[in-house]
Amino acid sequence: MPRANCENQTCLRSWKCGKIKISNLCIRQVFPMDLVSTILKSLTSNSSLGALAGKVGVDPDQIEKALSSAIPSLIGSMTKNASSSDGAKSLLGALSQHEDKREVSSQIKDADEEDGNKIIGKIMGDDKDDFISSIAKKAGINVGQSNQLLSSIAPSVLSSISSLAKPDSPESIAKEAEEREKAAKEDDGGSFLGGFFKKFMKDEDDKVEEPKKSDKGGLDISDGIDGSDLLSILKNTMM
Repeated sequence: MPRANCENQTCLRSWKCGKIKISNLCIRQVFPMDLVSTILKSLTSNSSLGALAGKVGVDPDQIEKALSSAIPSLIGSMTKNASSSDGAKSLLGALSQHEDKREVSSQIKDADEEDGNKIIGKIMGDDKDDFISSIAKKAGINVGQSNQLLSSIAPSVLSSISSLAKPDSPESIAKEAEEREKAAKEDDGGSFLGGFFKKFMKDEDDKVEEPKKSDKGGLDISDGIDGSDLLSILKNTMM
């Protein structure tokens, strides 16, 4: 298969990014960083759901409903907050204080809920109370449970963003690969690379399938927020 030069690295195909490779495969163009899905997958693993259910005292299905609504909203608000230079630097400061590399379930069990509550307040600002109430309503839980749930996940959310936001760091590459492979195994028993080859690495004359675009531009995802803008802002600020 012919190789094509792509910016600073050699890639198997002439994709535009060429910055992130795993086993000599550039994955950015086919699998752009979806921060929302990455965080959701880690928070909704069996171990994480078990830890949250034990702390908050609600059904795992209700937790999933809450998280599926909360995470896009939190990432969206962080993106808005980080759109200014001061906002981006402030967020980076918070991320530097949350670099826990343990399993997410362990982070949840040991979460400082007071710190988590402050994090939610910083992210949502004056909308904090309405946000907590909205999540409670959507998940069918009470406001107190919603508040505890959000406070329990907030530190781990920042830790995940912190590890993934470092420009092309080995941790960022490894974390993304690990999350995708874990998700693939949970979904269909396959492996990340196996699924990658099956879907995308066809005959060299075949076209490589690219992510679909929405009418508004960007990736076509149901909630309209995947977190890639936030990661771009943070990485550019750190450079």
